[in-house]
Amino acid sequence: MANLLPDQSGYSAQDHGTGVTMLLQLDFEQVRDLLRAFHTLTGLRIVIFDDACREVIAWPADHGPLCACLKSHQATKELCRQSDAAAFERCRKTGKLTITHCHAGLVEATAPIYDRGLIIGYFMFGQLTDRQDRQALVREFCRKFARLNVDLPDPNTDEAANSIQYRSLAEIRAAAKILEALTSYVLLHHLVTVRHERLVNQIDQYISEHVSGQIAAADLCQALGIGRTRLYELTRQYLGMGLAAYVTLKRMDMARQLLSGTNLTIGQVAARTGYDDYTYFSKVFRKTNGVSPSAYRQKAGSGSSPD
Repeated sequence: MANLLPDQSGYSAQDHGTGVTMLLQLDFEQVRDLLRAFHTLTGLRIVIFDDACREVIAWPADHGPLCACLKSHQATKELCRQSDAAAFERCRKTGKLTITHCHAGLVEATAPIYDRGLIIGYFMFGQLTDRQDRQALVREFCRKFARLNVDLPDPNTDEAANSIQYRSLAEIRAAAKILEALTSYVLLHHLVTVRHERLVNQIDQYISEHVSGQIAAADLCQALGIGRTRLYELTRQYLGMGLAAYVTLKRMDMARQLLSGTNLTIGQVAARTGYDDYTYFSKVFRKTNGVSPSAYRQKAGSGSSPD
């Protein structure tokens, strides 16, 4: 299955310019047909996001008119992103389908996609309302965002009101149940997966390459294109420990190699393994290995003298 496909008529597949290969693996042809079937049945735009809140594929590709207005302006586009992220966070905390209102007052439903106990992405539909007076909603919408100089539609026209789809609460809940069922369907038929082993190898490689410097979770997440929560979950599940503990393990592995195989001073070994403070390095080394760095070197028989 391919990671990403070029945009085709009716759906989008994006890497958002990050330069990071998407870790979600999709059978795009079958997933596209599935999203299109949902849209045909419900009339709603449906999207799959990865766990870093990036839109991977949608049907139809284009947003509704009001949402398109917000997406075209940087400030309101950021509000949309934050609103989506908040919906995903609520979904992650509950582990279940959620139905909420976005920052613009429109209804959206979000369902988590699980793979081996980890959330790897989300299904979402939205850009609709459960309010029958859509014209009043448009007026509220325009008043709320007018100060941001967004190119808004005329709130007094039927066209603006009709651009927002209305569904009763019962219809929204029914569509949300179908959305929830899709999360199981795509996994059962292997339409959406994630390559955990590859990602864990990338985490290990990044830490190994940066072991002599500072390793921040934020930098690691950015390099791999994953969320912080996902990073912590993967290190615990597949590496058997937290991120900080694994970084320390890698630093100590290198420290032992340098102490036994080089003539570097212990201070130089500390610096090579990411420790600016010699005393702290010695403390961590003793705690991890049961002996001081100098005692370890003597035992290893390298013949070099400690500091």
